[in-house]
Amino acid sequence: MTENKIIIAGAGLVGTSLALSLKRTELTIQILENHLPEIITQSHHNTRPISLSYGSVRTLKAIGVWDELEKFACPILSVHVSEKGKFGFTTFSATEQKVPALGYVVPFSQLQSALYHQTAAQKNITFTAIESIEKIKCQANGAIIYFHSASGKAEIKADLFIAADGTHSTCRNLLGIAHSEKNEGDIAQIYQLQLSENHNHTAYERFTKLGVLAVLPLFEKNKMQLVWTITPTVAKKIADWSDDTVLKFLQDSFEGRLDIMAAQKSAQFPLKITLAEKQVTESAVLLGNSAHTIYPVAAQGFNLGLRDVTILTDTIIEALKNKKNINDLSVLKKYEERAKKNQEAIFFITNKLTPLFDLPLIGGLRGLGLLSIDLINPLKNKLAKRTMGVAK
Repeated sequence: MTENKIIIAGAGLVGTSLALSLKRTELTIQILENHLPEIITQSHHNTRPISLSYGSVRTLKAIGVWDELEKFACPILSVHVSEKGKFGFTTFSATEQKVPALGYVVPFSQLQSALYHQTAAQKNITFTAIESIEKIKCQANGAIIYFHSASGKAEIKADLFIAADGTHSTCRNLLGIAHSEKNEGDIAQIYQLQLSENHNHTAYERFTKLGVLAVLPLFEKNKMQLVWTITPTVAKKIADWSDDTVLKFLQDSFEGRLDIMAAQKSAQFPLKITLAEKQVTESAVLLGNSAHTIYPVAAQGFNLGLRDVTILTDTIIEALKNKKNINDLSVLKKYEERAKKNQEAIFFITNKLTPLFDLPLIGGLRGLGLLSIDLINPLKNKLAKRTMGVAK
């Protein structure tokens, strides 16, 4: 039976980020992945943009992938948040926060490719292509993972098992960890926008009666991506809208803040929140979307997972320095406590910000609420720093 110090299920963004973050420990790490050929060849060429917080970029620099990514990155220098028909608005700027950029937008495929190739270059990290994980046996002294590959059945043992296999985590189920789902039927529609002018590296979040419009600047100066979050009721209302009708709605919604020339729908997907009832068990940790998938109001999904990676890495290094076993349940519980503190702060921002604008009793006070954030700098700065991924 092969034995490693750490086994990671999932060679996606979070799994590879953790492996790279732990490279300085020189622990032997094995990554299991059932879509490995696709990740290696980038056969899907997924160019969808992903928003990275300033804190995430600092982490990517630390693990050695940012130099490869930066040439594809579009910096976000300011964020404008407002509501149609209301006077209040708030802005965050990189200058105000004294950082080079509030965040960056990069193509998903370039991020995944950079993480994979940097991980594959490490001597203490190996990848194993599998077909499926069939059973996980976790005890206080380690974990045994039973899986199928093209070569047949096999099993491997590790001190610590990390489940980073996504929202629909097979490993979470095999570990017997229950999860809850909140799905109210909301939908995210994705549009590619073309402007008649440069976007000036500004991102927008616009609240309207027909949903939330979040717009990210892209590498090409006159192109942006729109994520339009709508309820089932709104989805039915706009189902028969023509491209021209959608374009006019967007132009009217931004009231001249964005001169949109064209809008092309590129994707649509349902939104839901998935939370595991616990994130650690004997010799095992749930990481990233296997532990939590959040409502993407502020593009916090991968950013939150990367923050978990940093916290877990720090906790493991601390345990090694203190001569503790990395699978000691007290060590894993310490990680969970630290991670949840950060997660809860982000959950508040992402899950409370949108409902603030949906409460009918607030009415005309909704704009005042935005003005309050804009006027009270300490609160505004704290919100911005949490979103940037750098708050303590």
